[in-house]
Amino acid sequence: MSNWIARGLRRGILTTSYPRRDDAMPPTYRGRASVTSDDDAASLERGAAACLSAAIRVDGTAILAERCFQCGECARAAPSAFATTNDHELATVGDADVDAARERLRKRAAAFGGSVHLRHVDCGSDASTEQELQAIFNPFYDVNRLGIFMTATPRHADILVASGVVTHAMIEPLRRAFEAMPEPKIVVALGSAACSGTIYEEGAVAGAVDRFLPVEVKIPGTPPAPLTIIHGLWVALGRATARRGVRDL
Repeated sequence: MSNWIARGLRRGILTTSYPRRDDAMPPTYRGRASVTSDDDAASLERGAAACLSAAIRVDGTAILAERCFQCGECARAAPSAFATTNDHELATVGDADVDAARERLRKRAAAFGGSVHLRHVDCGSDASTEQELQAIFNPFYDVNRLGIFMTATPRHADILVASGVVTHAMIEPLRRAFEAMPEPKIVVALGSAACSGTIYEEGAVAGAVDRFLPVEVKIPGTPPAPLTIIHGLWVALGRATARRGVRDL
């Protein structure tokens, strides 16, 4: 036992302090993709052609964040026009006026008091997003320290977190979960599939979450990293700013 105590004292606190303080993903992490130059039309077209999720619009030289897989294919195909960074703060809000949306969320979240409870609904995910969502509750990320908890019933939930593209079978369960939540309630779309449908939107599915519920915050990524999820939840609580360096859908 004494060895474990000594080891703990030597290593110190390993839990991240994010978002109270800045934290960063490893340099090799592929986060936000961006257009670095729009001077070469051929490079832009080459990068757009390499995009697996059709997230690049050459005419506006913009990357649609909600569709992006963060795969880096655009940067590999056209390094002079595209680049990926290790920026993990990817959340966006539905309102074009970001400041107004943040204030609206902040006022709504004030009713929650010092803690919030999440109700997660898997609408048709491949389970990768769920693994990252579970990770925010482990000892390293420990979102309980921020007053964020998971609940098994929507009747106790403040925020509905929906992951995966919505299948036809999940439309009614998703709506019932939302209707069972007490006011005020916030909906967060987690993962690129939930945000936009991505490659699945043309298949035998119903579509993105915002086709059925009023989504306040979108957290893209395939899957989004734990720090990305924490940032998105912080945005949903009106305590962080959503960056809009890319065009929304």
